[in-house]
This record gives sequence, structure tokens and C-alpha cells, in this order.
Amino acid sequence: MQYLIRENNSKDKNLIDNFNKELHSHGFSFNLPQHNEKFSNKNNFIFERRFILTENNNIIRAGYNLKYQWFKVNEELLQLGYYYNPVTAGLFNKKYNICGILLLNDANKKKSDLFSLGMGGYSEPLPKLLKSMSWNLEKIPFFFKILDPNAFLKNIMYLKNTKIKSIIIEILTISGLGWLGIRFINLINCILNFSMKKKEISSEEIKIADESFDELWENGKSHSSFIAVRNAKYLNELYSSERFIKLKFSHNDKIIGWSISLCTKLNNHKQFGNMKLGSIVDCFSLKSYEIEIIDITSQILKKKGSNLIVSNQSHDYWQNAFRKNKFLRGVSNFVFASSKSLNNKIKIKNFMHITRGDGDGPINL
Repeated sequence: MQYLIRENNSKDKNLIDNFNKELHSHGFSFNLPQHNEKFSNKNNFIFERRFILTENNNIIRAGYNLKYQWFKVNEELLQLGYYYNPVTAGLFNKKYNICGILLLNDANKKKSDLFSLGMGGYSEPLPKLLKSMSWNLEKIPFFFKILDPNAFLKNIMYLKNTKIKSIIIEILTISGLGWLGIRFINLINCILNFSMKKKEISSEEIKIADESFDELWENGKSHSSFIAVRNAKYLNELYSSERFIKLKFSHNDKIIGWSISLCTKLNNHKQFGNMKLGSIVDCFSLKSYEIEIIDITSQILKKKGSNLIVSNQSHDYWQNAFRKNKFLRGVSNFVFASSKSLNNKIKIKNFMHITRGDGDGPINL
């Protein structure tokens, strides 16, 4: 047999369809994506290339995506590669286990400064493979705030993974002890994270980002050791969908930050059931405005009916902002993995600014 890895094209449609049908026949719901000229345009601020691995040049056995995006790493701007959506026939046939290594080696040849994000935790196949290839892996902290205790208890499937746990939560819900317990935890958290009066800043919901966001980026980027370029072009390209809640924050008529959120009515979600989930997807600001931005964003998500608000944040300043706004820290399955080359470049890890907006975006929220 002979393996070949190449960029896919519009002529590969039937080959990709056949591979996806084989995936589905073995119980896997995800797909290898088709070629998309729009996403692969190198003139875009963010673009991606899609690759397939063929056997004897006529059957697809694997594939992956490589997204190119500009990041500030320490004081330097670098174009990094985001390695994601690797899919191989090794999922259902051990004969093709080697394909995962072949894909990763191919990506590394194209771009030595690589990262991956999300992946569902350390125990999943991709993080295990990356670890074996000397990548650095670390979890991005997860924060949550319960706004409606009853809705939370009824729908938090993550805590109902055994019959005994389900029965206990059901008793706590019916008796009212669960509601009381959550309120008590929130009260203690409020006392422990009491803060003085916040700054008076204004907010407005926007459709697109203007040139003032470029100035904000230039003034605020120095406080992060690792961060995707978050200028107007970044925002307008990544968050073009109208489902995003885009907030602009000002102080004394000058922009000081922004946040991107979602408020989604879920349907049988594997972790959050049928809750109305608020998620703070992305954020950026000048130093010392983080607490106010999370405060106002949370209030708006509450007004929109969110039962629970969640977020993943890596930067010390933003983690502090969530704590000061009475968010609790939970178990994270959102993993940041960096290649050996990239990891060696990042100097101050606790000043990395990574959110759900990085990588392939908030596709699961």
C-alpha cells in the first residue's frame, strides 16, 4: 500500500463522501469536511487548508485541517498553525492507526509552530498522541455561574453520569435542599470575593467592529504573552454571525474593551441538558477593566434568560475578573496543546490569553 497526503480539492467530493459514509456506518457522527474555496483563500486574515491521506491514491483513509492565524508571542507577531479535526480510519480499523502519526508529522513539516485546542480532556486519543510527540499540554480553567438553581439541577447531565448520582440530585431538587445549597455556596463565594465599587463604564451592543478596536488592540496587547491578534478584522471575520452578542465597552467616551457571548437554548446536550446556556466566548480590554466587563456581560446574559453562564479563561487578569464576579471554578476538559517549537517560545504561561474563541471557535456552545 502507498499513502499520500495532499490538499483536497473539489474533485475529491465523492472520495470524501465515501469516507464519511464509512465513518457513519461505524457509529461516528462527525465528518471529514469537503473542500471550501472561501476558507482556503490565503488573502483572508484567517484561512485554512484541508488535507486528505489517500491509500493507493484512490481511497481516503484520513484527513485534517490546518488553520493559519496571526498571534502575538511575547513581543513578536507570528503566523501559527492550528491543527484540528484529524480523522482517521484507525478509529474503526487498527490497521490504520499509523495514519494519525502521519497526519501530525505532515502538519509539523508545513508549520513547526503548531497548537491544538479543546479535544475533550487528556484521556482522548488526540491529546495522548500529541503528548507522545513531545507536545506540551495544559488545561484552560473553566468557570461557571449558576443563575437558576432549579434549572441547573434538572439539566446538569454532567453530574448525573451514574444512577446513584441521578437519584441524589433528584432528591435534592424535589426537597429544595439543592436550591438552598447552591444559594449558600453563592453567598459564601460572594463574601470571599467581595470587592469595592466598580468603575462606571458604559456598554453597547454592536454589529461590526470599527477602527477604534484596532487602537484598543495596540494599547492593550502588551499585557499578554501569547494572544491571537484581536483587532477589528479578527472580530468581524471570526464573529460575523448574528447569533453572537457583541458588546463594546467605553469609559469617558473612549473604548476600553469588548466581549463576545452566546445565549443558547440547548436540546439534550450531553453535559447541560435543556438549559439556556450563556457563554462568554471571548473578551479583551485595557488592564484593570476586566472585572467591570465580566460584570456587565453577565448581567446582559441573565436578562436574556440564561440559567447558567460558562467560560474558559487562561489569563490571570481574566481569571481574577471571573472570581470577583462570583464565578466558581469547575472541571475543565478544554486543553491547550503546543508543539515543542511553539512551547519553547512562550515565556510567561499565566499571561497567555486563550478563550473559547481561539482555535476553531465556540462550535460546541
